[in-house]
Amino acid sequence: MTDSTASANAVSIAFEWWRGLNPKDTPPSGHRRAAMARLRRAATPIEVMQEPEALRLIARLPRDPERVAILAGVLSCVRETETQRVARAVGRTGLDDDKSALLSENRFRRLLQVPVADLMEPMRRMVRMTKGTLNVHDLSRAILYWNDEVKKRWIFDYYGVGAAAEGAAAGSPTSDRTEEQELDNV
Repeated sequence: MTDSTASANAVSIAFEWWRGLNPKDTPPSGHRRAAMARLRRAATPIEVMQEPEALRLIARLPRDPERVAILAGVLSCVRETETQRVARAVGRTGLDDDKSALLSENRFRRLLQVPVADLMEPMRRMVRMTKGTLNVHDLSRAILYWNDEVKKRWIFDYYGVGAAAEGAAAGSPTSDRTEEQELDNV
């Protein structure tokens, strides 16, 4: 299995888990709503791991359990998904338009410096800034594969430099081609 295929599978599993707790056309059941509330209140990945719904996701994803718990904690704050990539959604409309970003440049720079172990709260804060609407596929991929390649793509997306972002991401598991394939599979 290639890195790109493994990434697509992991992201699809995360999306299915999130969609199961956030059904598209019906309000979530009391059980689901309560599970999401407990996940949102969990302050650490260890607290997230104590929730059976998070353990279901951890069991399905062959990754570091703490990273998957962080993903579950962040996805619990997302109400709706969209197609625009995360850094693009919170970033500038253009390179020179420093007032248009939803997420300030300083906060964005700090986010890029956060180690994986401390990623849950800054990502949750970003989700709250968007009123709970972010691209679940892209957010899942970023958290599961938080590394320099992901950060590079986020930088280009945040500043609205699309062509450079495509060149930097070509061949990485975070490329646009992978995202388009995943969106087609949903």
